[in-house]
Amino acid sequence: MCNQTYQLMDTAYPPLEVWERYEALVEELEHREQTAQAPVPVESTGQRGTFRDNVLYSRFELYRDGLMAGYVKYELRGGEVLLIQAVIDRRFRSMGLEPVLMQSVLMNAHRRRLDIAPYCAESREFLRENPQFLRLLLPHQRDRFLAAAGG
Repeated sequence: MCNQTYQLMDTAYPPLEVWERYEALVEELEHREQTAQAPVPVESTGQRGTFRDNVLYSRFELYRDGLMAGYVKYELRGGEVLLIQAVIDRRFRSMGLEPVLMQSVLMNAHRRRLDIAPYCAESREFLRENPQFLRLLLPHQRDRFLAAAGG
């Protein structure tokens, strides 16, 4: 959407509404950046950490003691978040942060009223172990997920 807006602005005679669209995009990006900067306590491990949505790199990040402990790469399409890849730094694997990261990602999607599409194995495994989050899937995806999981 940003690229399309920039292309429209880069013409000799840009449409009038393109400037309004540009301002709306800037406001939304600033809002998302402020929301992503808010620290979220990592309660389940008894540790303090920070969770944020890094819009620039399209990934949800979990920091522990100022170091990135892990991230979930995503793609945003309309009202749906496609969870593509989950990575936990090898230095943090023994701390059990993967479920904390996945829960933070799903709670973020829930707060933003976004549906999820679990493409990475880690997100599918987390959903199998935590069925209360299945409501975040679209109904047809939920049925397919339950059928594939054997439940």
